[in-house]
Amino acid sequence: MRYSILAVLTLALAAPAFADKKLDDAIAKAEEQFQKGKPDEAIKTLQKAISQSPASPEGHLALARLQQRVGSLNETADALKQAIANLAGAPAQLKADIYTYASSFALVFGTGREAVAHAEEAVKIQPGAASYAALARAQVRAQDPVGALATAQKALQAGASSALAHEAHGDALAALRRYDEAMAAYRKALQLDSKLNRARVGLAAALVAAGKPSEAVAEARQATTADERDAEAFAALGSALLAENPQQKWSEAIAEAQQGAFLNPRSVLVQVAVGKIFEAAGNYDQAAAAYQKAFDVDPGYAPASIAVIRAQERRGDLDGALAAAKRLVEQSPTSGEAQFLVGSLLMRKDDIKGAQAHLVKATELTPGNAEAHAYAGTSYQYSGRTDKAVAAYAKAVELDPKNLAYRATYGLLLGIVERYAEGAAELQKVVTTPGYKESAGYTNLGWLYRNMTPRKTAEAVAAYKRALELDPKNGQAALGMGWAYSYQRSYDDAIAAYQQTAKIDASLQDEAYNGIAWCYFFKRDLEQAKQWLDKAGKAGRADTRLGEQIEKLVKLQAQREAYEEALRKAEEEAAKGPDLRTLERQATNGDMRAVRELRSLGTQGVTSLIRVLNAESPVPVREAVVDALGDIGPAARQAIPYLNEVMRTECFTTIMTKEQMAASVKCEDLKRKARDAVLKIQK
Repeated sequence: MRYSILAVLTLALAAPAFADKKLDDAIAKAEEQFQKGKPDEAIKTLQKAISQSPASPEGHLALARLQQRVGSLNETADALKQAIANLAGAPAQLKADIYTYASSFALVFGTGREAVAHAEEAVKIQPGAASYAALARAQVRAQDPVGALATAQKALQAGASSALAHEAHGDALAALRRYDEAMAAYRKALQLDSKLNRARVGLAAALVAAGKPSEAVAEARQATTADERDAEAFAALGSALLAENPQQKWSEAIAEAQQGAFLNPRSVLVQVAVGKIFEAAGNYDQAAAAYQKAFDVDPGYAPASIAVIRAQERRGDLDGALAAAKRLVEQSPTSGEAQFLVGSLLMRKDDIKGAQAHLVKATELTPGNAEAHAYAGTSYQYSGRTDKAVAAYAKAVELDPKNLAYRATYGLLLGIVERYAEGAAELQKVVTTPGYKESAGYTNLGWLYRNMTPRKTAEAVAAYKRALELDPKNGQAALGMGWAYSYQRSYDDAIAAYQQTAKIDASLQDEAYNGIAWCYFFKRDLEQAKQWLDKAGKAGRADTRLGEQIEKLVKLQAQREAYEEALRKAEEEAAKGPDLRTLERQATNGDMRAVRELRSLGTQGVTSLIRVLNAESPVPVREAVVDALGDIGPAARQAIPYLNEVMRTECFTTIMTKEQMAASVKCEDLKRKARDAVLKIQK
């Protein structure tokens, strides 16, 4: 949201009929002098009138408004303090007008807390369109967009034809990232009052956020022309110019924004805009200085605090940034941006459970934040809640359809929940977007093609090849291509793909070597199959299923017919892939063989092992799962939060029965195993 410095005058509110005729005349004379281009004389006229009536709140209010019009903001603050100090015995309407004006002025020269306090006082004295509008705008500043929207709707109910009410409605909608609705509200406000410059500045900011920078530039230029002392209009123009052409218009953008900072160095909105423009050019020290100025004026202004914390994160102080972000959430619990900040930092620290709570809260507080929905979706996927992950990414794509990274992930998730046709259609749209050159979309498309029923292995190979053209170091694409070729029974091509995988990504060597071993197995070269299976074991994991099949076939070689039949069944079984849900259910019910089977799947089995660990499984099963996750190693990194949860379990109480004591000992054994597993994973 953007606030004009000078348009506060147009807020107002019809001037009250003053009891002091001389003061009335002085105000009229001062206005006439101002319109003739004689602001100094206008101010002297009011000051003289006030000297004759020093306890007049009307006079001090008139002087405050005039001082703001000429850009003398410190003097405005002084006059406003005098107006408030002399309110005793003043009419209710005048009191409400002064508090409403004080709230709006606090937004450009003070803190959000001050703005809220003044606006609440105005509403208490005289609830109406103007006072509710002031409160809504203050609530936006105080990072309560949901509350602001409710208050703005009260303003509209109190005055449907009030430009201020529609402007406040636009501010609240913009804070919720409902930019199309916000733009409509701002335009309605300008239709009702074309001189309400603040609404035009808000419209420019909403246009930038909605991806319409050229229109934003036009609106912001009109705002600076209408009021050459409007600091936030210049900041909005700078932001719009940057969005329109970051390379060619950066110098012009920073010049406009710094003009805004010159006009009002205490505007937190201006300082944050200056910081973001500096940051866009990689001038992080200058950006940090601007953010700090905003923070110094209003420590409760979340965007300034968030920018300072992000700078701290960028310097590598992740723990310090997280601690500061948590403090910010305590101070501004209704700030969706602050909740998102904590969630994103916790994701970086692999605290998936902790992150998820904050990310979900962020989507509730700022439902229009596509990034928050995407992060929440990722947290759901890491915690095995794939259906929720799909829904979250669907919302992210709905909010930001031009974000191809969101859509590429969404397409893959659709495949994971076996909605293959929808997933493939989504990914086809992604990869056929003009100019798309990201390897991830093609890799995900290859995965869908090779896993759908019936498989489209030729299409999968083509997708993986394109992924590798775009990123020759994409080990997942090379590995997937190996699987696709093996499904075609093109074993030599599959072996080549697996060998490429092992060369470009050491973390996938065990899976690649297992794939090569399977290929030689199907080529009836059991010696080579055994050699590559041994290499897989040394690299991290040998597929126990293949070892069992080799051993079985060696025994059956003398029985040719049985040998061929077993080979055919083994090939069919391998092509099917593991039935993870069945294995999870069996493991949860105490089947240790199922745990070993999930362990043999490596990365593919991690999510299932986590589900078994979280289920009410027998203690021996949970111990085996913990050991399995540790054996898988770094590839099981997503399990760390759940192993940490095991380690936090309280095993002992003060008084226990013999059975409880035995259970406690087992509990401590499980915690020890969890610690060992985490150490293995973090190697």
